[in-house]
Amino acid sequence: MPKLFEDPGVDEFRGLNLRTLKIDEAWMVVTSHLPRPTWLYVLSDDCTQCAFKLLSSVGAGSNNSLKMDATHGLTLRFRDDNSSTYAPQLGDRNNTLCQVHVTMGEFGVYDVNLDSTDSGRIDCRFSTAKEPVDIYAPLLACFLFYVVLAFLWIGVRAVLKRGYFDGCLCALKFKKRQKKTSVEGNENPGGLAAPTIVPAAPADEIVPKKKSSRLKSLDTFRGITIVLMIFVNDGAGQYFIFQHATWNGLQLADVIFPWFMWIMGVCMPISLRSSLRRKESRLTIFAGILRRSCLLFFLGIMNNSLGGPVDLGRLRVPGVLQRFAITYLVVGTAGLLLTPADLSAPHPSSKVRKMFQDIVVLWPQWILFLLLVAAHCFITFFLPVEEGCPVGYLGPAGLHLDNAYPGHCIGGAAGYIDRLILSVQHIFNKPTTIGVYGSGPYDPEGILGSMLCTFQVFLGAQAGMTLLIFSGCKSRLIRWLAWSVLTGLIGALLCLASQNDGWIPVNKNLWSLSFVLVTTSLAFFLLGVCYWLIDVQEWWNGAPFLYPGMNGILMYLGHQGAYSLFPWHWEYGPMNTHFEKLVETLWGVSLWVLTATWLYHKKIFLAL
Repeated sequence: MPKLFEDPGVDEFRGLNLRTLKIDEAWMVVTSHLPRPTWLYVLSDDCTQCAFKLLSSVGAGSNNSLKMDATHGLTLRFRDDNSSTYAPQLGDRNNTLCQVHVTMGEFGVYDVNLDSTDSGRIDCRFSTAKEPVDIYAPLLACFLFYVVLAFLWIGVRAVLKRGYFDGCLCALKFKKRQKKTSVEGNENPGGLAAPTIVPAAPADEIVPKKKSSRLKSLDTFRGITIVLMIFVNDGAGQYFIFQHATWNGLQLADVIFPWFMWIMGVCMPISLRSSLRRKESRLTIFAGILRRSCLLFFLGIMNNSLGGPVDLGRLRVPGVLQRFAITYLVVGTAGLLLTPADLSAPHPSSKVRKMFQDIVVLWPQWILFLLLVAAHCFITFFLPVEEGCPVGYLGPAGLHLDNAYPGHCIGGAAGYIDRLILSVQHIFNKPTTIGVYGSGPYDPEGILGSMLCTFQVFLGAQAGMTLLIFSGCKSRLIRWLAWSVLTGLIGALLCLASQNDGWIPVNKNLWSLSFVLVTTSLAFFLLGVCYWLIDVQEWWNGAPFLYPGMNGILMYLGHQGAYSLFPWHWEYGPMNTHFEKLVETLWGVSLWVLTATWLYHKKIFLAL
């Protein structure tokens, strides 16, 4: 039966079974016309500065059919020596017969021919025998599907708002009330309750509508991060562009967690001021901060035990909620102790100080968190680590730098501190780098990264303080845009606007300083856009993202616990295309959004 998308058209091609291929796989047929055997070594574009890895032998005058990963480009190197499993990128000319860089696609068939030229040189010729399928058409189709749904919903709301069906609705309500009244009359003979008389307002009096002071843009921002998080955690259709970067770099999945941390910081000074206005003592407020932090940490440990059985000797200690707990405790306590009760500038008559009033009131916290940043940088670049690992190393080890360092050197000081304090048994043992670099265990939510995470949450608190100090939308937007530009420029300078060539690369696993600044820059900009569209212009009410944003912790814990439960997740058939995986992912995400919408209208909210 032909598939709607990603259909190769035939089951077999030149004797190769295309139906056995998985997502992002292709057939490659290597034909050697050489009189001697050769060996094929492969290097993925995803493996930066890596050594080549032995893949297969190629016999003299033979054909080899190989299933290849078509996710990234590959460099194929044919050698006349297989004495080592790995071959360095440089200094291997004596044993290299030929080398070619190739790009393949899902369900494609490709040929590589090895021939000797008249000059005696070995030639590698790569060609396409069968074109791959289009893996991005399902993305466009699903996007258009949701666009149509959005326009239909907008149209229905507009029709209802204009009152076209008011007569029908009133008739239905009247019949329902009649039915209800007759039942109540049978239960209570003797009549109906007297109608309630509501005095009308005078004709010349305008009754103001009560408007909530809660900013919908904050909840919408949080909801966007939650929906994206569920989408990514549920597989994202297995598109690599939506996954985490293997090591250095920034992809969609990498911005979600820091945005979630940042928006928590935005809300912290607002919550603190509300508590102070209720005349709560600072000791009571601290007790609340400590209680929430402990609860978050405990929920994180519980979340790490999903899928049991639970072996306490190997239970992972760090995690997403644990990092929330640590940063909330540090930033919340610092704000409690160092934020003045009076948020006015020390000298309001000074225009300069008044202009930077939101920064002035936080200057003690700026000093504290900049010291934390300095301490993090000092530890990262100067802490002596294990034997065989260089000081100041920021790489993934393993195959990195031509297999120069063993796998346990991954992350340099960050990995070393986690192994020293928590031990290998209690950190994440399957990082994204294992399959690509052959690295050792490493925890992306480790101890050292949490230091810079507190700085990112504090930058969020700076955005929240801007909300408290300045009431004008223009003042807020200008300052958020300025912070977006400033943090973005500093982050780009640190990484030299490149993936691997800067002083401090953008790296989510390390939670590097450039990563903090670049993702914070994007967060300031996104919040500004949401604020302008939702709270200023009122062109958008934040739906549907507003609803998950109002129940963030419930959405996170719920989607984690229901990861393998129906109806959120299911399989039907081989599920070997992006389209099938994408439909299953979007189905689960949509169910969670509908659940959040129902909870919102039922006024059910989970707060810690």
